[in-house]
Amino acid sequence: MNDFTEDVFDERKIKKAIRKGKKKTIITIVSVSLIVFVVLNILNFAISVYFSQKTFKKWDAYTRLSTPNGYISETVDSRGFLGGVGNYKVAKNMKIKSVVIEQKQYQFGLIPSVLISRGSGGGIGVTGEDWQVSYKENGWKEMMFFHPNVKYKKYKNDKDLIQRMQGDKIYEVALSLDKPYKPNELPFTELSEVTWFWINTYTNSEIKTFQKEAKENDWSSAFIRERDALGFSTNSSYTSTADLDDDYDRFLRLLRTSISSEHNKVYSTFKDKKIEDIEILGVVVYGTKDQIFKMMKEPSIKAASLGGIVDNY
Repeated sequence: MNDFTEDVFDERKIKKAIRKGKKKTIITIVSVSLIVFVVLNILNFAISVYFSQKTFKKWDAYTRLSTPNGYISETVDSRGFLGGVGNYKVAKNMKIKSVVIEQKQYQFGLIPSVLISRGSGGGIGVTGEDWQVSYKENGWKEMMFFHPNVKYKKYKNDKDLIQRMQGDKIYEVALSLDKPYKPNELPFTELSEVTWFWINTYTNSEIKTFQKEAKENDWSSAFIRERDALGFSTNSSYTSTADLDDDYDRFLRLLRTSISSEHNKVYSTFKDKKIEDIEILGVVVYGTKDQIFKMMKEPSIKAASLGGIVDNY
C-alpha cells in the first residue's frame, strides 16, 4: 500500500508523464495543422484552377467574337485565396503569322482579387478634322465599320493610304457592304484564305440609335467601332454556306459562352437561326496590296478601313 502511494505521488514520474502528454499534444496539433494546411491548399488550388479555366473560356469567347481573328494566345495566373488574377495576351491571326496586339487581365474565383489598373488611351481627330481612330495599347489600329441601313455623312476609305505604303506587306482591311447579304449572295467571287464575317446582330432599337448618331453627331465619330462588331472567322476560301456551317456553329457556342451578357442575348436570338438566315454586313480580309485592291473594286463596297499591317514573310 505504501509502495503504491509513493509511486503515484513520485514527482519525477509526474513530470515525465506531463512532458510526454505535452509532446503528444504538440505532435497531434502539428500533424492536424499540416493535414489541414495541405488539404486547404489542395482545395484552394482545385477551386482556383476550376474558376480560372471557366473564366478563361468566357474571356476567350468574348475576344474571338469582338476582335476580328483575335484570340487569347497566352495566360499567366496569379492565384490567391479561392481566386486570383489572370494576365493574358490577345493575338490576331494575320494570315501568315499571329501578332500580339494587347495585354489584359481578368479576375476569377469565389473571392476574386482586387484589380487596380492605371493607364491612358488615345485617338486622333478629336476636333472633328479627322476620323476619331482608336488604338490598342501597342499602337495597333482598330478598324471602323459602317452599317448598310444607316446613312452616314462620310465613309472611311483607306485605299489611298494603302496605295502609298511601301514594301511587301499583308494588310488587314474591314470592308463594309452597301446592304445586308445572305451568305450565298455575297458579291465576291473569291475571298482571302482567312476571312472574318461581320454579322448583323443588331436590334431595330440599336439601328435607330446608329441612325440618330450619324445624323446628329460629327462625321468623324459616326461609325461602329471594332469591339462593337460581332462576327466569326473562316480559314478556308469561302464558296458556299456549307463551308461556313461549322464556323457558324462555333460562333453560336462562343455567344453562349462569352463573359458579355450582350453576347448571351444575341445567342438567345440566333440559336434557332440557320446559316442561310443570317445577314452579313461586311468582311475583314487579309492580303497583299494587289489582293486587297481586287476585292475593293466591287461596287458593293461602301467603306474600307485599314487595321493592322505585317511584313509578308
